[in-house]
Amino acid sequence: MIFDGHSDIFTDVTVRRLKGETQVLKNHHLPRLRKGNIEGSCFVLWIDPPFDANPSKRLGELMQCIKNEMAECEEAVIVKNIKEIEEAKKAGKFYILPGLEGLSGIGKDVDKIDELYDFGCRHAMLSWNEQNDLATGTKGDPNRGLTELGKKAVRKLHDKHMLVDVSHTNERTFWDMAKVGGGPLMASHSNARALADVVRNLTDCQLLEIRDTNGIVGLNSFNMLVDKDIKEQTVDGLIRHADYIANKIGVEHLAFGFDFCEFLDDEANASFCDQENTFTVGLEDCTHVPFMVEKMKKAGFSDKELEMISRGNWMNLIQRVIG
Repeated sequence: MIFDGHSDIFTDVTVRRLKGETQVLKNHHLPRLRKGNIEGSCFVLWIDPPFDANPSKRLGELMQCIKNEMAECEEAVIVKNIKEIEEAKKAGKFYILPGLEGLSGIGKDVDKIDELYDFGCRHAMLSWNEQNDLATGTKGDPNRGLTELGKKAVRKLHDKHMLVDVSHTNERTFWDMAKVGGGPLMASHSNARALADVVRNLTDCQLLEIRDTNGIVGLNSFNMLVDKDIKEQTVDGLIRHADYIANKIGVEHLAFGFDFCEFLDDEANASFCDQENTFTVGLEDCTHVPFMVEKMKKAGFSDKELEMISRGNWMNLIQRVIG
């Protein structure tokens, strides 16, 4: 079974509920997730670009829609620690670890992290691609990194035993976060820049730093992070990233963070993708994940290594950081 370290499904839940739909998970997502052997995932609260003008309002909408959705969903449950994950598995329920794809929604009020923690969030990035009051994303000023407020936020996240995520931050912010220290750093959905030279991917030095903090890197299926050549944006191309990262920092630091986007609307997708599609060929959505795992096995990954990548490494990190 598989834990997916990054999903934007809560965005789809919010969009559909604001249009009057109910039971979005049951009607649109859970059957496909089960077909893909995905037993749980980190679902993030993402302030997508159409709502940049008022991120605090959008964060509130996301929280309310998620609360309403989960209140009527019997087949899935929000989990806050490893014990609740194991209880959900025994009960046969899909488990969701809530996360934050950027903290623009809190503005300058770092204490709002406490409210988000109480809501159930156990994971956070400081920014998406934008630059905000805390940090700088990959589309921000390359000479700007963490602000003083951002350093305070990083320390608070570590103090609250939340997973601290460097995906989407620019290099300056990444190294500023590393200097703050306090616990493992992980990149929930990033690939190797040595194979696909785009700013969202990690340099060798960044990969090694994540290893040295005892963190993990989640393989991302978004096509533009697999290869700059459209013809090479295939499952085999993504497996090359898996092999490269495993050889560079060890298989114990490799996981999945698929970042499937096929359910997002055109406006959201256009904010980060200039191609017609967002998927890697052969991994169009979560139902194709078993196909990738089988191809990884044929490429030389052992059953033990695949169990670590599919689930074990995430569970180890959650146990160590969250408890």
